Amino acid sequence: MNIKNNLRYKASSEKIETAFLTLILNHKYEDITTSQICKQAGVNRSTFYCHYNDINDLIIKIEGKFAKGMASIFNYGERQTHEAFVEMFTFVRDNKYFYRAFLNIPYATLAETNTKLEVLENIGKNSQIDKSKTMAIYYRASFFGAGIKEMCRLWLENDCKETPEQMASLLIEEYKNREC
Repeated sequence: MNIKNNLRYKASSEKIETAFLTLILNHKYEDITTSQICKQAGVNRSTFYCHYNDINDLIIKIEGKFAKGMASIFNYGERQTHEAFVEMFTFVRDNKYFYRAFLNIPYATLAETNTKLEVLENIGKNSQIDKSKTMAIYYRASFFGAGIKEMCRLWLENDCKETPEQMASLLIEEYKNREC
């Protein structure tokens, strides 16, 4: 495969993903069709199906890219500092096109579900944690995650008027003395 074809393939994927994210801002997920995505992206249906099995596959791949970016900020759960939260809010703001759509999806996404399972698995592997407290920690982490998600959604809805630093400070202040 030559570089030109690789670049064309990547460009087509980006067009399709951008088209979907544009559509989901103004349409319910279940109302979006492959034809609409292709028309918005300016590609043929065959190009869409060359890249994705269906719309669900498209969503999973888009979500996966952003989930990896977010997970790397927190070093996959190892880094939970003020600076990490500033980076998180900056990442959300810099990718607001995606997050405005993503945070309005009314169900738990694959990335959210997988992240919760990874948290539970990591808690179970940690020999320093009392095993009887595993589920309590998991519940608290789930609650904390839902709160962050809603904070981000509202912040984006408000056009990110506060700085990422201000948002991180609000978050840290709220959970400062709480066990997670």
